[in-house]
Parts: sequence; structure tokens; C-alpha cells
Amino acid sequence: MTADPNVPAGKRTVVAVLLPREHLPFIRDWCLHHIEQGWEIALYDNTGSVGSTRETSTFSLARWHGRNEDKRGNSYGTFTEALSDHDVQDALRHELRDLPVTIFEWQPRDPEGRVVHGQVEAYVDYITKFRDTATWTAFIDADEYLQCAPGLDWDELLHRAAEQDCHRILLDALAYEPRWTKDGQPRDVGTLNCLGLQKNGSKNILQLPYALKADIHWNWKTTGTDTLIRPDRALYSFRHHGGDGGAIDYTPRQNFGPPDLDECFDIPPQATAIRM
Repeated sequence: MTADPNVPAGKRTVVAVLLPREHLPFIRDWCLHHIEQGWEIALYDNTGSVGSTRETSTFSLARWHGRNEDKRGNSYGTFTEALSDHDVQDALRHELRDLPVTIFEWQPRDPEGRVVHGQVEAYVDYITKFRDTATWTAFIDADEYLQCAPGLDWDELLHRAAEQDCHRILLDALAYEPRWTKDGQPRDVGTLNCLGLQKNGSKNILQLPYALKADIHWNWKTTGTDTLIRPDRALYSFRHHGGDGGAIDYTPRQNFGPPDLDECFDIPPQATAIRM
């Protein structure tokens, strides 16, 4: 049996947890990019977040304190500093008003009462709610754009994985220039240059019914033999607009990405969203 790319591989979705203050100037472009490739969009609105409480995060390591800057020091908050959180949320929904995008309120709190990121928890929430309706889901960030080479289609890759009873696809990245200037002005995504191969931070596409553990990068688990497909990034990858500070390097090299210290969560057996 061979895959037929003309037959849809089932409902496929892209899920992202976003800070609207950081992503507002680009979120419509991001959504359109994925909708045009046949993905449905689900966004977790994390307005007011101070950052991630994961032990390995820049926030937990006291390297970032929710100062309306990203972890690379880009002052995205300058762009919306005159707006309240409510204004920013209204602006987000106005930007996406005519697009088939589902937005979830996502303001989990830590023991001190601060709104935190809760990225993996949001993934678990989505899986437990939609594993009976979504076939494949890509878990990426709102500065990452899925892309495939000309002539290829995501359905073909997903069909191939399903035929091999493989429930997880690990995507590597190409690093692009940041979308923000250092003084907080948005840059035109279409003008930003590729910096080279990204050395870490691979992302995943999962068959939701088979997910056992959720994570950001490496420590996802699925049922069965827990195999994965890792396609050549020249064919299937994602564009990351965070910047690596590197330069284009045309030297052939093996795909890399040793496991880091991610902290994964079990997927509840019943379709109940987790609470923090």
C-alpha cells in the first residue's frame, strides 16, 4: 500500500500558546500561512503571563522576569505599552475575526497567584479535549512557521507515518532573523533572512489518540513502540524567527538535537482538562 497525497490524512491542527503583546503584529500572517497549507488553528491566549515555571526555563533560572522582552532581549512590549491587557486581547480577536481560528483563554496561576505560561499544560488540555476529533496536531510556537519543499504536501508525510504505525513526527528548524528590532518595532517577516540550521529546539506533530506524555521538544511519548519519523529539514521543517546569531553554513551535516532537560506531563486517560 502506498500513500495517496490526494486523500486528506484527517483533520490536522496547529496549536500554539501565545503572548498577544509579543505576537499581535504577526499573528494574522502566522495563521494565514498555516491555513493556506490546510491546517486548522487553535491558540491559547496567555495574556498577562510572567513566564514559564519549568525548572529549565529562563524565568525559573532568573534570566527573565516578564519585562515585556523576549529571552533574547527584544523589547516587544514597547509596541503595545499604551494598551491594557484587555485592549490587547480585543485587538487580537479583531485581527483574526474573519479567520477559522479557535482561541482559548489560558491564564493558569502559580502558588503566588501570578499568571504563568503553562505551555505543556496547555498541550495536555488540548489533547484531552480534542483527541477524538483531531487526527494530527503540530505543537509549535507563534514565531515558528511550518514549511515543506515545493511539490510536497503535509498529507503525504502524515500518510507515510500512519502507514508505518508511527504516531510522532519530529521536525527540525531553520533559524531566521528575529521579527522584532531591539527597540521594540516589528519587522516585515517576508524580508527576514535565514541564518542557518538551528541547533536545538525541534518540534512535534502527533497523532493525538496515541499520545501518552506531552512535552515541548523531546520527551513526548506515544503508545506502541514509540517510534518517530524525523524528515530531512530540506523537505519538511519549520522556520523559527528567533534567530540563532549564526551565519549561513552550507556544510552538509547530520540532523542534530540531543535531548535536553524538558519536563513532560502524562496525558490523563479520560478527556478532562488539567488544572493548575
